Amino acid sequence: MTATYALSVAIESHDYRGEFYLMGDKYDTGEDVLKYVATDHILALKQRPHVAEYLLETLRDGENVSKAEYDQATPDVSCGLHFDVNHQQFGFWVGDRRVEIGRRPTKSELRSIADDLSV
Repeated sequence: MTATYALSVAIESHDYRGEFYLMGDKYDTGEDVLKYVATDHILALKQRPHVAEYLLETLRDGENVSKAEYDQATPDVSCGLHFDVNHQQFGFWVGDRRVEIGRRPTKSELRSIADDLSV
């Protein structure tokens, strides 16, 4: 059986506040989702001058699913990514664990944080 994940992405900024949902397979731990999925989204959000660019890119690529589909899923792991645009702060949660991620994380720092989740 294929491992599945569900990832909610919440964005807060002065001009946009919302949440969208991603689902996929191959990953069944929060560590893997952070390493291989959330990291890409964090870096993409960080590198765009406006949240709208990131959202349009993600929606255009068809990565998101509806809230209803997300709510009905029974993934192996559920995770969340929170981005406070005004303060450039990221947070990632899985289960009852939450990690705060600084303003300018690099891919290697994000992978290190993911490794710490498995401990």
